[in-house]
Amino acid sequence: MKIACWAFALALGGCASLLSDDPASPHYAYPTGWTIELHRALTIPANEATVRLQYGRVVPRNGVQDYDPFCVVEIDTVRDAPQTLAPGRFEVWRVTRNVHTIVDARASPFRRVHMSDDGDPPFLYFITEFRLRDPAQPGLRGMTCAWNQMAPGNRALMRHLTLAEIRSALGGWMSLTPERRT
Repeated sequence: MKIACWAFALALGGCASLLSDDPASPHYAYPTGWTIELHRALTIPANEATVRLQYGRVVPRNGVQDYDPFCVVEIDTVRDAPQTLAPGRFEVWRVTRNVHTIVDARASPFRRVHMSDDGDPPFLYFITEFRLRDPAQPGLRGMTCAWNQMAPGNRALMRHLTLAEIRSALGGWMSLTPERRT
């Protein structure tokens, strides 16, 4: 029953994400024409296809504090050597929002999935995904910004990140800007 209630609440939350024109709202509906500008070269480590930004700096994969906003920049390929994204402006061609539940990976396939002491999943990520393109750098796939909402005290705040929170995670590395009107 608890799972059904969670699913219903999340479905309603997904519908609400299309309701606001206010950029300060976690339910902000990103209009077309946005760009993301990378201000300085961003290096993706060898044998990886992602790099993480949090608190305005690059953090290692295992260094993300997932109860605070963070963004993951993703490219299409994994190589033996580091790869560098050059500074530039990327078109945001699609923005989607999802909620992902991650449960204990150690759980055996022959027993029930481990939930927290109160029966809830230990990880509930509210994710905003930006699909990006730039003809000069075709290997860039996109950027995903998220946070884990299952932290103690967060239950009243369960929501997607605001534009300000995403900008804070990106710091001086990247700017997310609306369409420039002339």
